Amino acid sequence: MEFRILGPVEVVDGGRVVSLGPSRQRALLALLLLRVNEVVSRDRLIDDLWGERAPGTAEASLHTYVWRLRKQLEQEDGAQPRVLVTRAPGYVLELDPEQVDLKRFELLARRGKSELVAGDADAAAATLAEALSLWRGPPLQEFGSAPFALAESLRLQELRVAVLEDRFDADLALGAHDRLVGELDPLVGEHPYRERLCGQLMLALYRSGRQAEALEAYRKTRRRLAEELGIEPAPALQELEQAILRHELTLTARPTVAKPERPREDRIAPSSPEPTGKPVLKRRWALIAAGLTLAAAAIVAAVVATRGSSRSLRPVAVKAHSVAVIDPARNTVVADIPTGAYPGPLAADSTYVYVCNIGDATVSRILPMKRKLYDTFALSRAIDMVAGDGQLWVANGGAPGHTPLGLGNGTVAVQDSGPTVKPFRVGPNINGGEEQTTIAADDSGYSLWAGNQDSRTVRQIDRTTDRTLITIHGIAPGGLAVVGNSSAGDTVWASEPSRDLVARIDERARRIVAQIHIPNTPTRLAANGDAVWVVARDEKGPGEWRPTGKTHPALWRINPKTNKPVARITLPLTPLRIALGAGHVWVTAERVLSNQGNSAEAAVFEIDQATNRIVARIPLRTRAVDGVIVGHGLVWTAVPASQ
Repeated sequence: MEFRILGPVEVVDGGRVVSLGPSRQRALLALLLLRVNEVVSRDRLIDDLWGERAPGTAEASLHTYVWRLRKQLEQEDGAQPRVLVTRAPGYVLELDPEQVDLKRFELLARRGKSELVAGDADAAAATLAEALSLWRGPPLQEFGSAPFALAESLRLQELRVAVLEDRFDADLALGAHDRLVGELDPLVGEHPYRERLCGQLMLALYRSGRQAEALEAYRKTRRRLAEELGIEPAPALQELEQAILRHELTLTARPTVAKPERPREDRIAPSSPEPTGKPVLKRRWALIAAGLTLAAAAIVAAVVATRGSSRSLRPVAVKAHSVAVIDPARNTVVADIPTGAYPGPLAADSTYVYVCNIGDATVSRILPMKRKLYDTFALSRAIDMVAGDGQLWVANGGAPGHTPLGLGNGTVAVQDSGPTVKPFRVGPNINGGEEQTTIAADDSGYSLWAGNQDSRTVRQIDRTTDRTLITIHGIAPGGLAVVGNSSAGDTVWASEPSRDLVARIDERARRIVAQIHIPNTPTRLAANGDAVWVVARDEKGPGEWRPTGKTHPALWRINPKTNKPVARITLPLTPLRIALGAGHVWVTAERVLSNQGNSAEAAVFEIDQATNRIVARIPLRTRAVDGVIVGHGLVWTAVPASQ
């Protein structure tokens, strides 16, 4: 029995395509295939299949889908081992990796990469071509804009492009440059920031006697990087351009072998000074490719992955005092919605996207499907927000100012659907910084966590009874992130900028259970079960800024299983806020120009959770940026004016 996910989801048994039932049942199989031989919890399956508004019958429906899939995938007489197994806290699809096209693809990709690094281009080309032949079309497309489908589809297609790049290296080493030009040219158009593809196209064109076109390909990439990202190509790509200008013999192609049956040793270049360039070529192109890879890790945004061509899209002008809307499938701004003055934090529920306009103490509601402003109402100068279950929670702090409802610094408040507003005092009513009061909630929404830097507390509030359940002392948080639910309990991550640490709070233990050193002023956080992401701005202190050029801004990743930092991602701009969604990490950032907070070059960075690398820098072409969230299949970011 074969299980296929690299294209439409299929199961083939003895040449017969197995009927998999309705769309949601097929989606369940896809979710289990993506994590084959791993237990996937019922909670996660329900969230991925139904989203935030799962009906009360969701668990019963899930059981029905599992039962039906078992009937299709397993023999009724029990002669064969079980395939779909119940194992706490969910289900696991137990298969031989050879039965799953995705696993075969990953295995062949790794093998081909190893053969390429070892210098066996013939074997690498064959292995990588076999891996790519397993693809039958865009994966998970049948599930539309379902959040799990979008994120996983992007991840899988990114893997495919990386394997294509390896195959191009192997084919270039074998002298197949003529046929590669037609394949590489459209790919460079679809992925204009992938410098490795550009280098491969330049080399293929040069070897095909098209030097002018090779240099034009470099100039186009250089212009685009400069105009859209404000950077130069990586040194390796610049070196390739110079090598083409000098007609270096090291760029000469390996002679094409006419008779593939000839022994391998006959295909090795002779030791005479004949300018075949083969031994040097292998080393040199390996260095160029490796250099591009290393440069991409070291030079932020030098390699940016775009998903699909945006040539048909009209550019959207983003203005100050608005919310910009980004399509994560194209990494393109698709709308700009005017709001009140100085929009900051954002939140979303199943109906609206909310933004607090700090400048005029109002909240605007946006209709996400229409991408239009719905209304604006007075509330507070909130610096953090959480929405869900008919409630809007706001955290108030920062600079003083009149608020219509008297919600001053050091308070959090909840607006119910009534609408009624109920405030809670969590700290003193004094001036503070931009993270003076902060809030966060877990996905189940059963409780809210609020932190205040002045009272040095983090407290848990029951969202149903409005009662404080726990108060943790001794932490002055600059940001909070919560992972958990009412049955498993919450894990709360709280940064403390003044002490360069991130604290882990265990709800069940009712205390701080770990403290993790994160240098250079850790502030805002985002977390899930796999990682904790922390932005570090390298600031002077509350309410003060340092010019970006004098700092070391970064995004840190913490492994929640070991409570240790495992990755540091350098950022070229000063980060503001962070969000998780669509399978990636999203960070808003700007170039700070002075201690007063004047700024320029606002952008949103997309980071791949699998590789810990920046894969997109989306310029807003504004001077400032603030909040960011992911909701309704889009990325939303607040755009105030520069200070």
